[in-house]
Formats: sequence, C-alpha cells, structure tokens
Amino acid sequence: MKQWSKSLVASVVLLGTLAGCSSNDDEIKIAPLPVIQPSVEVEVNWEHSVGDGTQDYFSKLSPIVAYGKVFASDRAGIVAAFDTETGDQVWEVEVEDQGSIFSFSSGIDAQLSGGISAGYEKIVIGAESGMLYVLAQETGELVWKIQTDGEILSSPLLSDNKVIVSMGNGKIIAYDLADGKEVWSYQQDVPALTLRGISGLTESQGATFFGLPNGKIGGVLINDGRAIWEAVVTPQTGGNELASIIDVDSTPIAFGESIYAVGYNGNLAAIEIRSGNVLWKRDYSAFKSMTLNGFSLYLTTASGHVVSVDRRSGLEIWSQLGLENRGLTAPVIFEGYVAVVDFEGVLHLMSSETGEFVGQLEIDDDGHIAKPIVDGNRLYLQSKDGLLSAISIK
Repeated sequence: MKQWSKSLVASVVLLGTLAGCSSNDDEIKIAPLPVIQPSVEVEVNWEHSVGDGTQDYFSKLSPIVAYGKVFASDRAGIVAAFDTETGDQVWEVEVEDQGSIFSFSSGIDAQLSGGISAGYEKIVIGAESGMLYVLAQETGELVWKIQTDGEILSSPLLSDNKVIVSMGNGKIIAYDLADGKEVWSYQQDVPALTLRGISGLTESQGATFFGLPNGKIGGVLINDGRAIWEAVVTPQTGGNELASIIDVDSTPIAFGESIYAVGYNGNLAAIEIRSGNVLWKRDYSAFKSMTLNGFSLYLTTASGHVVSVDRRSGLEIWSQLGLENRGLTAPVIFEGYVAVVDFEGVLHLMSSETGEFVGQLEIDDDGHIAKPIVDGNRLYLQSKDGLLSAISIK
C-alpha cells in the first residue's frame, strides 16, 4: 500500500498540519481494500497519458466531455482533446507559462488547476498563477488569455457569452467571452484560515451560486454581478483552529427550486433559490462535490463515508463505511450505480439503492483526486500521473 501521504489532498494536509503532533491513539486508520463478490464487471476501453498529470499538488483538474471529444490537461500546461469513442488524439497544445503573480511560485509551469469548462465552441481553463485561457474546441488554438489577480482553483462558468471565474482571494469576475474584457466583479470576504480550494459555480434562474469559505452559500446575477442573497450553511462556532474552518468548497447543486450545498466541519443544507431561506439542514462534513439522481443526493464525507440522503427531507437513506479514509473522489452516478475512486486508483461501484459494493477495478495505482466524468455509458477518469481512462460496464 502506498504511504497515506500520497492520498491526501492539500486540504487535508493543511488540517493535519494545524492539528500538530498527535498520539498513536489519534492516528488515522485507513480501511483495507474491501473484498467483494462483484455482480458487475467493469473494463477499460482505452487509455492515454496527458502530460505528467497533477502529481501530488492540490488540483481540481478533471476531464470534460463536449463536442464528441474528451478534453483533459495536466498541471504543466498541456491541454489535449480525444475522440470519445476511439480514444484517438484529435489535438494537443501547450499553453504558455506567464509566470505568477505570487512570488513563491513564479516561472515553474503553467500551474493549471481550475478544471476545464466548455461552451460556445470554446474550452476555458484557469491556473493557480491567475492566468485564464480560452481555446478553440476544434483545434486547440488560443483565442485569448488574460492575467487575473487571483488563483483560479475551480472550473469557470460559461453563460450569457461570459466567462465567470471564482478566485482564491474571494473575487468572482465575469469576462466577455469574445475578447476577455471585464464585465463585472464581486468581492467576498475570506477568513484568515481556510481549506485549500474554492467552490465551483452553479447556474440557475439567471444567477450563479457558489460556496463561501465563511460557511455560507451566495448568489449573484449573471447579467451584472449584483448579489441576491447569502445563506448560512454552517454557522461560525469558534473553538479551536480546526473547528473554525467551515468552508463550503463543494460545488452547489441546483435542482428545481432548491440549491443543495455541504460544508466542511458543518452541514448539508437545502436552500430555496428565490429567497435564500434554508429548507433543511443535516450534520455532514464534506469538501468534495455531490451528485444528485432522482430523489437522492450522494456525497463522500471528509472521513470517506459514501452517503445517500433524501433531497426532499435530508434524511439518510444509507451510508457505506467500508472506504473510510481512503481518499475518495466525489461520487458520480454511472449506469445506475454510485462510483468513486480511491487513493490507490481503485474504482468502486455501489448499489444506488443500498450502498452495497457491486463492482471493483484497479485503474492506476498512482491514485485519483479529480471527480470522475460520466457521458452516456462511459466513465472518464484522470489519475494524478495524467493517465486518462475510458471505462464501461461489460
């Protein structure tokens, strides 16, 4: 088994550092790889390497499927497109390193970290260095790039002919998709102590919604950036330094008239979109994004439990504890099953109704951090060393 340090995202590394030295009694115990009797067989359809991946850096880089292609990138600046069916490479480019606005990380590589978004015949990706790149989806040709004044740690949102980015310094900025000119900006307050990472942006009813590092979820109008409301997911309770970290780093989910969000050291909440009123709250701690299917919300908690919750009431349907502390990705629904990948690169399939293990496949022992991507009957994964895999059920 790999050392546990290989499975930690930077968020958890930070928490461990803050906790200081611990006794043997406090040592994190990692669940062994479950031994199962699979009822579902999984196979790899094709694989390709995309640069050197993200290695052990914190990153939300994950592939995206659009225009019949899978787009993927590595931290250093390689961006590539592959045919979804055959896996044949369509194009590959390397975006230029422009240095960094941060003195401690200048000139090493492009530091791509925010994840890829697609729309309007373009793909967009941001970097820790503050660079924002817009490429033509058909050829990979650079359309424009701009240096922002903050780290871009989550996927941009493309809407209303705008590129909207959320930055580590608390800013949300909208740029004109045609030429990169700033349209509007919104500033949030950022606590002194937060997790490494920020929430992605979700669109609904003409607004974009996002988690905040102060335990809230907020929304602004896409047209002009005006704030509409903020709602408390997790209240500030004080206590020690670890207890004060209440970031909502997972990307909210919009469905119907509700927004669903979950925070670290806090709560899972359902919030009414129009008013910002909290409909219900339940005690869960998570920093990975959730997924929704039918009446169920699925999440991986900070301790590695996979949980199904009724979205109407917040009542727990089932909880799978067999992957505790195995550094799980966010869950996705794949061919009706709940899928996660752990720090050893093992794909786990669970029944969406009971949480029982039904399938298992080792993909790449370098491990995974990014959320898997589902498109039709294919699951796409990218490992920390850059291996892009297309998976299907036999």
